Amino acid sequence: MTSSTNALRRFGRIFLTSAFAASMSLFGTSCDHLHDPHDHDHDHDAVTTVTLTLVAQGTTDTTRVTWEDLDGIGGNNPNRIDTLFLRPATIYLGSVRFENRAKSPIEDVTEEVLEDANEHQVFYAVSNSLGQLQVLDKDGRGLPLGLVYSLSTALTTAAVPGALTLSLYHYDSESSKNGTDPADETDVEVTFPLILR
Repeated sequence: MTSSTNALRRFGRIFLTSAFAASMSLFGTSCDHLHDPHDHDHDHDAVTTVTLTLVAQGTTDTTRVTWEDLDGIGGNNPNRIDTLFLRPATIYLGSVRFENRAKSPIEDVTEEVLEDANEHQVFYAVSNSLGQLQVLDKDGRGLPLGLVYSLSTALTTAAVPGALTLSLYHYDSESSKNGTDPADETDVEVTFPLILR
């Protein structure tokens, strides 16, 4: 493991801790499970809003994008999907935040994912070879969690379009999570258009 990877992991832990401390002070600590009859008779988090924050390594250059579907899955189309514009040949440290903004006060679902980390995992996919993404955080058993990650963008001189897709999976139990395979149940899946320029 290289020193740069170790530094990224340390920075990721600090970044995640600070992000959660701020979110708890703003939005409280409660989280709600809502029953969805279409999800195999299991309780799930209601996620209306997903926000990605990426900071270019060695800078304060911050990119933030949001996906939002306030009426929930099965209603109207999402009311907001931002495009992720990133620089080529750049390493970004990123975090993801899940919220339920249909509630008042707003519920920070990310906190619940962190508390039940052994039963959650965020999977990522970047299309068109526009980047390599590495999850930096782990659950209590040392398996990937996915709330903090690094993204190394490709070297390209053209504004190549692609996408970054993330899926938050909720496992029935700790034993059903192995760190590699997705669960049968998805709390939310989001695709952000991605352009390097």
